[in-house]
Amino acid sequence: MEKKKPAGIKVLRVSMNVLFYTLILFLMVFSIANIKIKTENDIANVFGMGFLSVQSDSMAGNEKDSFSQGDMVFVKLLNDSHRQNLQVGDVITYYDISIKAFNTHRIVEVLELDGEKFLYTKGDNTSGIDKPIHISEAIAVHQSSVSSLGTTLDYLQSPGGFALFVILPVAVLLIVEGIFLARNLLNMNRVKLEEKFKKEVKQTQESLETEYEKIRKQVLAEIEMNKNLKTSR
Repeated sequence: MEKKKPAGIKVLRVSMNVLFYTLILFLMVFSIANIKIKTENDIANVFGMGFLSVQSDSMAGNEKDSFSQGDMVFVKLLNDSHRQNLQVGDVITYYDISIKAFNTHRIVEVLELDGEKFLYTKGDNTSGIDKPIHISEAIAVHQSSVSSLGTTLDYLQSPGGFALFVILPVAVLLIVEGIFLARNLLNMNRVKLEEKFKKEVKQTQESLETEYEKIRKQVLAEIEMNKNLKTSR
């Protein structure tokens, strides 16, 4: 009869499986989100929700949607319809040619000129207003932010960080899963071999018992014959 596995081992295996598939899911989402960031107007996003690490304190302030260097901001990508609803006070992301990077600042003025809309933005912690941009250049609008998570994102996006915190854990878990699989296969083979051995032993015992019974009957028959011969004399 096969022994039951200790509850602790089962819990460990379930925990390892949950962690493994969680990391696999994270790897897939992270990879998908970063597929399109190679061009200057692309923000890493999943289903229209993007995330950016904050590189300066230009938006540090007392507003409820202010954020600081090292934070991570979550933004919603804009389409033409959404852009028309932008208003003063919204925090938007656009590609700033002057710094060759994304800029996430607050709209301080919306100017309409000859039927075209232009946006003036400014950081909460800066004194000057940014150069105006055409409304079509607004890529995303700020939704929320998480303190200090941007620094982690920057490191994860680096080759070393990605390898250390994504590739390595997945590789380790794959190895562990491989070991568990190999052990299970060995246990299955061991059980099959034990069952086969028991079956062969049983067959051998049955065969020996049959032969023993034949020999016993033959011996008894010979003894009976000898008795009969002695009686006849």
